[in-house]
Amino acid sequence: MIRQFAMDDYDSVVALWGEAGAGVPLRPSDSRDQLAVKLTRDADLFLVAAYGEELVGCVMGGWDGRRAYIYHLAVRADRRRRGIGTALLAELEERMRRKGALKAKCQIFTSNEASLAFFRRSGYEVEVGLCPVGKELVPGGAPPVSSMGGLADLQG
Repeated sequence: MIRQFAMDDYDSVVALWGEAGAGVPLRPSDSRDQLAVKLTRDADLFLVAAYGEELVGCVMGGWDGRRAYIYHLAVRADRRRRGIGTALLAELEERMRRKGALKAKCQIFTSNEASLAFFRRSGYEVEVGLCPVGKELVPGGAPPVSSMGGLADLQG
């Protein structure tokens, strides 16, 4: 069953993200307080997959009125390759379309080959010629990109 995230799911979702390892590095914006703020904007784009009472997957989406973004897609290791990630992504994409999104984007660490392969199978393309840039507005907001692989790794 896919449903909207509720704050009661927080500990289970953080555990899923932790299990995903370097694929989903946790940042200050993933704190309980910051996710509560996120829920005031587009709560319908934060989804979890549950098998009974057990959370087995999650994905967070964002919509800024121009572009849709996908964050932190994770499926519990023992439940992967069963269509859970695909179902979560499809539901998120549909909800984004209903909001008016024409395109969805996500950033994948070049070292996360499994995630890159999943998104490619789902119709996403590496946008060659673009270089993601970022700036920490609050110190400690993100791990150093240099430790996660380089842009050249994506194009291989």
